[in-house]
Amino acid sequence: MKEKEKKIIEAGISLFARKGYSSTSIQEIVDACGISKGAFYLYFKSKEALLLAAFKYQFQTIQSKLDALPVKDLTPRETFIAQLVTQLEEVQKNKEFIIMQTREQTIPINSEVEEFVRKISAEIGSFYHKSLLNIYGTAIKRFIYDLNIILQGIVHSYLKLIIFDKTTIDLHKLAGFILNRMDDLAAGFTSSNEEPILTADCIEKLSKLYPEPSREDIVRQIKLSKDKIDNEDIIITLDVLEGEIERETPRSPVIQGMLGNIRDEPTLDDLTTMIEKFFKLK
Repeated sequence: MKEKEKKIIEAGISLFARKGYSSTSIQEIVDACGISKGAFYLYFKSKEALLLAAFKYQFQTIQSKLDALPVKDLTPRETFIAQLVTQLEEVQKNKEFIIMQTREQTIPINSEVEEFVRKISAEIGSFYHKSLLNIYGTAIKRFIYDLNIILQGIVHSYLKLIIFDKTTIDLHKLAGFILNRMDDLAAGFTSSNEEPILTADCIEKLSKLYPEPSREDIVRQIKLSKDKIDNEDIIITLDVLEGEIERETPRSPVIQGMLGNIRDEPTLDDLTTMIEKFFKLK
């Protein structure tokens, strides 16, 4: 991202949060940046386009901070708590912008914004899904979707207190407290004879409402996977995969060959499935 583009986005976020989206004019944004309207339109075709860029910028900022966390030597529980605290901290920092979105109902403002919001929701669901499986293993697999949706509800409720009711909460304590409640629920689920409410078939139908991962999403997952793997041969395979996927025209036989080298690595099952689905290899 070019420095001027970043400056416009950050000015937009600040003004939208302070004045509201509807009340902020493009003139005010360019004045805050010290640029002309012509320079603004070189990067954004409209104020709506800037709003979408602001959403993406904030989400990518959170992703970057999560990716940079030193979690390689942490347990799954420690990793989840560190990641959840980071998420909560970043949301808390941007609460005025979030309040503006709710107050003015800027979501959805157009189909692109709506699709991106759905993408964020899918990313959060995927993050919780992987975290819960890493913590509780296959014992909870039957109820994983119910546990996931309950976790999302609990986090959302506490965020409402923090953002809208301006409640001061120790976020490290909150993250541990939430995970302890997941322990209680997981214990109850594993000893239960009930049928789950959310099944894989149900989630498969719901997933069709959400956008597919992009090529950039796949490359990001490859980079994250390399940081968690110690096997040099697998890291080399992932390097080749990353380079091939970043080509203007990726070659399917090369991708299939590299995927064959990592099929016996269970920690890469989700990545393999994502790549196969994106390139229609199955």
